[in-house]
Amino acid sequence: MFERRSAPRTLLNETGSISVDEHRSLPCIVYDRSAGGVRVALPDAEIVPDSFILSIDASSEILVCRAIWRKAEEIGATTDIPETARSGRVTLWRELEPS
Repeated sequence: MFERRSAPRTLLNETGSISVDEHRSLPCIVYDRSAGGVRVALPDAEIVPDSFILSIDASSEILVCRAIWRKAEEIGATTDIPETARSGRVTLWRELEPS
């Protein structure tokens, strides 16, 4: 099988949450992660917007993500927002707002 990823994956299987908007978040499982992306699973994947904030519980990381692909209960997303945009939630939400 041809591997399309530019960086190797690290299996995580960690709990996390996806912020759907400023007032609501959904629990998820972070299956794996690479240098530029992440794969998450949650029952309500269809209500997650294309751009979202992912919090990984075990590492206390907060990542700005953009969905690249979707399946019934999974989302594959890039995490290529510059590190300086990850300093706080207010900044992150402003970063996600369309211009």
